[in-house]
Amino acid sequence: MADGMDGRVAIVTGGGTGIGAAVVRRLAGQGVRCVINYASSREDAEALAAEVANGSIAVQADVAEDAGCIALAEAAMATFGRIDFLVNNAGKTKFANHEDLDALSGDDFLDLYRLNVVGPFQMVRACRAGLEASDAGAVVNIASVAGLYGIGSSLAYAGTKAAMTTMTLGLARVLAPQIRV
Repeated sequence: MADGMDGRVAIVTGGGTGIGAAVVRRLAGQGVRCVINYASSREDAEALAAEVANGSIAVQADVAEDAGCIALAEAAMATFGRIDFLVNNAGKTKFANHEDLDALSGDDFLDLYRLNVVGPFQMVRACRAGLEASDAGAVVNIASVAGLYGIGSSLAYAGTKAAMTTMTLGLARVLAPQIRV
């Protein structure tokens, strides 16, 4: 176990599957208890909590909605009394050929933006007090090279990941030095 990690608490959005599940396994292996967020993958998230067997919990919340973000932060505080780390991993895409500008609607863009950018902002806001109270408060925002190069599954996805990268830089500036982003 890594020094100083035992007893820490992390919230991992979209933590039941994929990259989020890998993050949970890695953190749990270092003694971190995780709040494994899921929107629809309940069985996966609950199985992961049982697999890591360190007191981690699975919590359903729609992190595209402010109320879901607040509920997730409150669940972490009610269960563990602290939040040390926030991993904003939840995200989605809509596949569309970049050359076909009619393949995406404005609502498609807004739908992706709501989860991929607004959700992480709302999660930081909901967790801020807990992160500031920690002596190691940190936020990790998962972006993509799609946001750097305008590539990937769709123009909307690339745009949201570019916005995430810029927002991360801004959050790092305004939350320092109490919270590392």
